[in-house]
Amino acid sequence: MSGLALELLDELRIRMMECRLVLSALPDEADMNFDELDVELHTAQEAATRAYAAASVVHQGARLDPRWGNGWSRPKAIFARHQAAVRDGAPKVDPKPALGDRVERSLWQLPGMHNVDRAPDARPKCTGTVRTTKRPCTAGAVYLGSGLFAAHCYSHATPAERAQCRAHHDFVDTFQSTAYTDLLERQREVGERLSVQWLQDRDSRGKWVDEVSSADRADR
Repeated sequence: MSGLALELLDELRIRMMECRLVLSALPDEADMNFDELDVELHTAQEAATRAYAAASVVHQGARLDPRWGNGWSRPKAIFARHQAAVRDGAPKVDPKPALGDRVERSLWQLPGMHNVDRAPDARPKCTGTVRTTKRPCTAGAVYLGSGLFAAHCYSHATPAERAQCRAHHDFVDTFQSTAYTDLLERQREVGERLSVQWLQDRDSRGKWVDEVSSADRADR
């Protein structure tokens, strides 16, 4: 696996993202719904991402189990062969970060926030008692935001704790909704800039088409 192959696969992934970004700006110029086309481009983007990741693992010399057939392995098979080798004691190799990762984080991932709801191991236990068994409650304490927990789970929480918990969830919902709207607007803005760039490249594209067409006619 050559370094050139890695560069081209990452560039292919970025090109798929560029197509989706231009498509996000296109409804202003075309009265059409492009949802299905975006889904298909997204599928192609994910396939290019897997191909780059698998190529990166191979390029780093990761150990692989033998191939199951005579043909070249697909990206998913590369990962399966590497995982099998890891189970047999080989060191695990992760794909190296690429330019495409930065583009994807910037334009498709919502900004993170401190949300312990997604980390149950970090949640302390409720200090309440189960009424029917008289045993300590084993449920997790409710998260109040800003790294703070209540002393109880929601069932045993005081009215003040429940109110603070609801306020935190309302804040999270508002934050995520605003962040999603901002992300869509950023995608549209970048898509508009890319559209201008694409149109500026149309002249050279026409020359390329002429060259390809001329070569095709010459071959005949």
